[in-house]
Amino acid sequence: MEQERKKQKKEQSKEKELLKEYLNQYYNSRKKWSQLERRLKNIRDEMNTPIGGRGYSPVNYGGTNKIGPGAASFVYRMGEIETRIEEQKVRVEKALLKVMDFMDFLEESSTERMVLELRYIDCEDWETIGKEMHLSKSTLFYHRNKGLEKILSFKKVRVVLEEYENTE
Repeated sequence: MEQERKKQKKEQSKEKELLKEYLNQYYNSRKKWSQLERRLKNIRDEMNTPIGGRGYSPVNYGGTNKIGPGAASFVYRMGEIETRIEEQKVRVEKALLKVMDFMDFLEESSTERMVLELRYIDCEDWETIGKEMHLSKSTLFYHRNKGLEKILSFKKVRVVLEEYENTE
């Protein structure tokens, strides 16, 4: 009896971790998007930087016929990153919709929903959530776990998570 209870608890913990990973899709997508935006900005800054005289030598050591990647490589890299950014925007939108669909399983005005939305949609850290809601970290985790358990109690959620786990 005790072993069965431990097995069931371990399975619930595994499902909860999978749900947290699923809910983190939006955060991870946003993070990747901002990373791509920074990369594009760095390339643009690099292109706009004037060529300096650093390391200039008046003596020609040959190699004047060498052809480097030049400005074309910047344009190519920028185009590639812009394409990735557009693809990432679509991923961010889809991930947000998935997370919001799961939040709809909780009551509109519940503390659990508010905690989960602040964490998984607004991407706030636990300290900020605690200050905003005037709750301790342990109380926040209690409400998070309670919310995750409520979401997991729906069969549709379990089916979606099973599909998600199989595609990963």
